[in-house]
Amino acid sequence: MSGGHFDYGCFRISQFADELQHEIDINDVEDLDEWGDKVGNGFKKETMDRIIAAHAIIKKAGKLAREIEWLYSGDYGEKTFNNFIDEIMKEY
Repeated sequence: MSGGHFDYGCFRISQFADELQHEIDINDVEDLDEWGDKVGNGFKKETMDRIIAAHAIIKKAGKLAREIEWLYSGDYGEKTFNNFIDEIMKEY
């Protein structure tokens, strides 16, 4: 199995990014949940712009953490690691 050196912490970062994306997607939803609360938070555009920018960084951090995890776990060498890191850095 791949990874494991950092107890798969990279996946916790990626999961946070996924959960944050969901919150971004439902921000403006005004439907009520089973407790009568609005589903979305209704944050203003200015706030959402910052959240979206932060989300991009967190998403990138999850990908970078995964590559570091795999390197330290011996799943591939430095050349492959460097190539993956370079590609991730170009994405954003």
